Amino acid sequence: MWIEQIRRLKIVGLVVVGIVSLLVLRLVWLQLLQGAHYKKNAEQNRTRQISVQAPRGVIYDRNGEILVSSRPSFAVSIVPHEYTNPQEATPLLASITGVAVEEINQLLADSIDFPYTPVRIQRNADDVMIARIQERQYYLPGVVLEAIPVRQYVYEELASHVLGFVGRISQEEYARNKEQGYHPADLVGKDGLEREWEEVLRGTDGSRQSEVNASGEEVRPLGNRPSVTGRGLVLTLDANLQKAAEEALAAQVAASRTIGEPAKGGSVVVLDVNTGGVLVMASNPPFNPNLFAGGISSKAWNELIANPDHPLNNRAIQNAYPPGSVFKIVTAAAALEMNLTTPQEIFDDRGVYVLNGWRFYGWNVKGLGKLNIVDGLSLSSDPVFYELGRRLGADNLAAYALTFGLGKATGIKLAGEVKGIVPYIEWKQANYGEPWYPGETLIAAIGQGYYLATPLQQALLTMAVANGGIVYKPRLVDQVLTPEGSLAASLPPEVLWTIYLRPEVWDTVRQGLIAVTTRGTGAAAFKDFPQTIAGKSGSAETGRGTTHSWFACYAPAEKPEIAMAVLVEEGGDASVAAVPVTRRVLEAYFGIPNKQLPPAPTTD
Repeated sequence: MWIEQIRRLKIVGLVVVGIVSLLVLRLVWLQLLQGAHYKKNAEQNRTRQISVQAPRGVIYDRNGEILVSSRPSFAVSIVPHEYTNPQEATPLLASITGVAVEEINQLLADSIDFPYTPVRIQRNADDVMIARIQERQYYLPGVVLEAIPVRQYVYEELASHVLGFVGRISQEEYARNKEQGYHPADLVGKDGLEREWEEVLRGTDGSRQSEVNASGEEVRPLGNRPSVTGRGLVLTLDANLQKAAEEALAAQVAASRTIGEPAKGGSVVVLDVNTGGVLVMASNPPFNPNLFAGGISSKAWNELIANPDHPLNNRAIQNAYPPGSVFKIVTAAAALEMNLTTPQEIFDDRGVYVLNGWRFYGWNVKGLGKLNIVDGLSLSSDPVFYELGRRLGADNLAAYALTFGLGKATGIKLAGEVKGIVPYIEWKQANYGEPWYPGETLIAAIGQGYYLATPLQQALLTMAVANGGIVYKPRLVDQVLTPEGSLAASLPPEVLWTIYLRPEVWDTVRQGLIAVTTRGTGAAAFKDFPQTIAGKSGSAETGRGTTHSWFACYAPAEKPEIAMAVLVEEGGDASVAAVPVTRRVLEAYFGIPNKQLPPAPTTD
């Protein structure tokens, strides 16, 4: 009996020893081997360390005017590690912020590797939203209110296509940039300069550590690592001139619509002929990039993309149009350089030109009479240029168009620039499977048919004439600044290409462009203008019964400072739409009071 008791006691003793041994081993595991880990977890249950978003760099115009900065705002964010009740909290959070449950879940899934980095659900919370979050804090564990910088476009729509906007980083963008410290919920530049200069404008995030209670409420701060603001940009843009251009363009679009023209929008480009600096790049209709700063709503986004006038398109570089009679600059220069005409040759504009039995009419069907090439440019005689086109041929015309920069991108640092089209005989065969017809050369010589150009290319065309062939690469950024605002780098002008024509050819073309505004198609608009303007109007048919209105120029003619192109898309004749806009912008540039313009004759 007692032997059996002793045996049982031994078994119990072994069990006790085994349990104690396991406890000791577990204690050794917890205290010695995993002590640091659990200490960290315990500390994190008491403290919260979250990232602090850095403000993006400030963007200035050429005169130091702030165009884009950051303003303080509140974000509704989730700290994933503390978000312990998503099944109930997420629907409640969605109802307060207006962000869909699915979107919140996706943001959390994307941030799975960042348990202590706030996932910003709503970046621009108003007072009502903040109050509702605070009232329901008990039911929203892990939801915090953060003070963050939000991008502010000071003049709202001004230069919106140049400045661009920011938006939430896409999965593809994050995959490319995560090694640079990006988070899946970060905002990045999506368009314009915000996109092209993302690496410069983006700052370095900081961090903030604080003690929290069991409910996740902050008790006291424990320390912080300050964020570093991004570097700034000084642009070549002139905000005042940009504003004048946008107002003149918008007024003209509205005016064209009152006389029955579709007038879908337009563009104004003004360049410094000595540096390539872009003083103005206006595109109508504009949009307000502040809509994107805190996260654009579905309603606002759908309204933008559904707008038939496509306000997100930068018409200065992303749309190409028939160049119209502005192209006659190329035709005249090519014919003179190839000795196919001379300044002294006299042409007879009878209002119609006949080729192989086909009749090609000029804008004045009664005819403009005896003209030399300077007269032909000043009065935009179509028959004169039909004849020059016939002499040149399609391929020679295309070769000179390419020399002048048409049909190729300028390389301006903005996304989406199109090349336009310079057609030639093999091009048509390759693209349409048809031969080139002789009549198409005549149409091409006046900037119609297959030719397409952007407003920026048209401005560079007049820069070439102003500079005797030297064309500077268009640029928007002049300087990069440190976060403190001192100079970090200057960007010098860069010659894009040089067009080599005989000096007398340039002189003849210049005489023609000066004659446009002194006694030709633009004379009425520039009568009594204190500066001499050299320019060319153009009315380009769309094939839909409407007309694009063009005017391209440089000024002053004697000592050029700026080159300029104005387009009013489907705005009507050039003298009615584009020329008045040009006059208003030149008045703003030279500081001349606005003058009531007389009614213009209908010409191109």
